Amino acid sequence: MNRQIRTFLLCVIGLSLLSACSPSQQVEHKELSQEELNKLDPETRNILETDISELEVSVPETDQSEAEYQDSLNEEIAENRPVQEEFDIRVYRAESQGTMTGYIDKIDIISLNDLPTTITGIQVNRGHCAVTRMYDYHNMHYGSVALAYPRCKAENIREVSVRTADGSYAYRIQ
Repeated sequence: MNRQIRTFLLCVIGLSLLSACSPSQQVEHKELSQEELNKLDPETRNILETDISELEVSVPETDQSEAEYQDSLNEEIAENRPVQEEFDIRVYRAESQGTMTGYIDKIDIISLNDLPTTITGIQVNRGHCAVTRMYDYHNMHYGSVALAYPRCKAENIREVSVRTADGSYAYRIQ
């Protein structure tokens, strides 16, 4: 049974390959007779009788060079990039069945930036609380959430500093 299915599939694949290689059926272009050409207006007749290789195509010149165009694009990107990036920080304790205590402390870093940003580092309590792991911190758009696991209790966290390529931002936790 299995061999029959395999043979059938090979036949189907072979037929599809053969049909893909066959020449396509193109529409035949009918040459216009002299009478039909005479019925056309002179401009259209001239276009039909002109060899394509004789046609000249002109490309309009631009006012900017390629370098000026790239510079203007870079200026637009720089203008759209916010000087200060913004994040919303949420520190909390969540239930976890994977730990001995039944809970785990977490830090959510929510991007409030329209343009994508990547977190390059995080510091909790000015470096006095280590971060074990961090997830989803690359290419963050508005509303994206990065998750960090601190080594200290959530209730003891007073400051979270977020570092990106554009700067470092400290957030006080109340």
